[in-house]
Amino acid sequence: MTYRCSPAPTPALNLLAATTAMCLAWPAHAGRPLSVDDAGVDEVGQGHVEVWWEGQRGQPGTVYMAPAFTPVAGLELGAVLARDRNERHTLQGLQAKWLWSPAQEQGCNAGSSAGVVHRRQGAGQSPGSVVALNLIGTCAATWGVVNANLGSQRERGQSWRATWGASVERTWGAITQHLEAFGTQHSAPTFQTGARWEWAPGRQLDATIGRQQGRTLLSVGFALGF
Repeated sequence: MTYRCSPAPTPALNLLAATTAMCLAWPAHAGRPLSVDDAGVDEVGQGHVEVWWEGQRGQPGTVYMAPAFTPVAGLELGAVLARDRNERHTLQGLQAKWLWSPAQEQGCNAGSSAGVVHRRQGAGQSPGSVVALNLIGTCAATWGVVNANLGSQRERGQSWRATWGASVERTWGAITQHLEAFGTQHSAPTFQTGARWEWAPGRQLDATIGRQQGRTLLSVGFALGF
């Protein structure tokens, strides 16, 4: 991702900021275009794949592909592969998400996740990796859905940093809109809004626009269920 913690970030800060957003945006039942995870997974034996572009306005940005699959009830296994076209880095990651209670259409439930993201850099640069842990809460009502995340992440050789996120979703027919905010300790938060259109069962188009430290952030993508 292209989120920045400062006007002239170091490679370590680039990785930390990118991983914050990536871990918040990991494959979930709500999925794209939310960056805040929800306490839900696909049905057993089902999964989905998400593909999207994300970046600052006027920059090449980053392209992502993220498949996820639910092998047993309440457990989702996900992966992500991304190519940062700004700095020509490749990001690879794995995550497991498990629910503490069955997802409910009305009411609250919780879950948690753990993941690792590894960055492969160009010649002469050392690779970097980040481990992330996340607590996830979701409450659903007739008017919409609220999601909240609270976690921590650690880059190799650095101390742990707290992460957080909150979002509100509301659905009108085949279109679901959302507002959200998320960030990392000691860095500026990101505020974002977007919508997804499920134009057919298991078929989705989506887009977001956000702001972080005066920068405009954009994304467009699609998701396919299987």
